Amino acid sequence: MRILHAGWGFRPWRGGGLISYAEDVMEGQVARGNEVGYLFGGRHYPLTPRPRLHRWRRREVEMLELLSSPIPVGIDRGTRFPDLDLDEPAMDRLIDRALADFAPDVLNLQEFLGLPSSIVDIAHARGVPVVMTLHDYFPLCPTVKLFDADGRVCMRRDPAPECVRCCRDAPLGTRHIREMTVAFELQRAGRALPRLRGTALRTLSRLLPRMPSGLPIDTRAQASDAPPAPESAYRRRRQVNLARLSRIDVLIGASTRITEIYKQLGVPGARLRTVHLVAGHIARLRPRAIESPPRPVRFVTLAGAQNEEKGASVLVDALRRLSAGAPAGDYAVDVHGLVDDRIRDELERLSAVRIHGRYDPEALDSILDSPHVGIVPSVWEDTYPHAGLELLAKGIPVIGNARGGIPDYTIPGQTGWLNRSCSGAELAEIMAGVIADPGQVVRLNRSIRERRDELVKPLERHLDELDEIYREVLARD
Repeated sequence: MRILHAGWGFRPWRGGGLISYAEDVMEGQVARGNEVGYLFGGRHYPLTPRPRLHRWRRREVEMLELLSSPIPVGIDRGTRFPDLDLDEPAMDRLIDRALADFAPDVLNLQEFLGLPSSIVDIAHARGVPVVMTLHDYFPLCPTVKLFDADGRVCMRRDPAPECVRCCRDAPLGTRHIREMTVAFELQRAGRALPRLRGTALRTLSRLLPRMPSGLPIDTRAQASDAPPAPESAYRRRRQVNLARLSRIDVLIGASTRITEIYKQLGVPGARLRTVHLVAGHIARLRPRAIESPPRPVRFVTLAGAQNEEKGASVLVDALRRLSAGAPAGDYAVDVHGLVDDRIRDELERLSAVRIHGRYDPEALDSILDSPHVGIVPSVWEDTYPHAGLELLAKGIPVIGNARGGIPDYTIPGQTGWLNRSCSGAELAEIMAGVIADPGQVVRLNRSIRERRDELVKPLERHLDELDEIYREVLARD
């Protein structure tokens, strides 16, 4: 089978769970004998203002990179140019050429980020069936997460006025992508040429400003430099994307909740189905047995301090409350990953907390050899966060917020504790209960290990699920 995936970026130019999943799937499909390609918006080099198609190969995957895309990618900062998310003439022509050259049997969209959603219509015009994996809410929400400017889940049927507010700090162009590309190439040059690994190279790469999500931000272009897009443009973005989603052959929701939300916001239910996703590294994590009640209880979060949406405020509120009631020697908290600057100082003042910062994904197995309980405190409808699956794969029970896909694997009495109010107060209460009765950890660890094959899906099983979906859409023709 000839399978073409589409998305934005590649590892290590871009990090995160989505790209890890997509690349693992592609490499797994190659191993099964398929011809696999990846069409993606990517790097933007200085002095190359016009979009062009750059072909290269990596681990037998044909890489079709759309260089110098004029579509600004702001991720959770949104867009000032919602019309470009729908149609962009130069990109449309390159997408059509790539589809003609690769001639896929099926197109599997991983996301619209960095691509115009017109790719759906272009594929159908060429008679190519389309499957889309729904990792987030970007087709319906320009800031990806259905999380509004007031810190609330946004389920508005007409979100256009709120979109204007949420996108007020979106990049005004693609300068930040050029800087991201330069930083990547400098780091790559340093790895290839040891003599360039000196102070000058490290300083140059660090000087390029970066957003908390990993994207740089052009600090010289402020929101006041240009008027926002009108409400009508954001309204059209939602309406056109809903129409295009309704024409996709199968939409794969990563969790029960994401499928419910897309249906609630207007996507035909017949197009939707829930299939839990898994990146290849998760099943390779070695489960550990916790044989006796731990003292002190060591808690860990892998991304919970990153930003408001990931639960930074919930986490710091819980730890503040806990420090006032639980003896510091009875527990410890390891904070891995990026940390929101607004809470860093307070976390550093808490004696039980240790901030570790960024970590190498290759080190995750050893990082999780010491904690006893994981915390996944997302307050947005986090679709199916891999952080919780990684914890469970190690046998570590999870305290998870009742949002998004977290309840799909956080099952009270079996795999962890559910923070139903998603509040710092309830999180602190659950943590205090575990500290008072650490025997819970032993019981849950045993339950997780007994159910590991059910909870931690091997990549091969997921590839079987995708094959079945592809055969289904091909049979319709």
